[in-house]
Amino acid sequence: MKRELHPLMAWWAVLYALSMLSRYKPATRGTLINVDSSQHAVPIKRLLERAINHLPVLIADAITEVRT
Repeated sequence: MKRELHPLMAWWAVLYALSMLSRYKPATRGTLINVDSSQHAVPIKRLLERAINHLPVLIADAITEVRT
């Protein structure tokens, strides 16, 4: 790539992948987010918490950037 990936696009890719996992492989998703048996559960939870905090700011910034 000639330019680095915009943070909003990186978040979109991650959340899109997780949404496809939830939609098409719900049993796998259930296994991955089970904190008692999956080493991935806590990192996924932290990732989603960060998304809730960071995405509104990134979206607002992107709208402002496009508008100007």
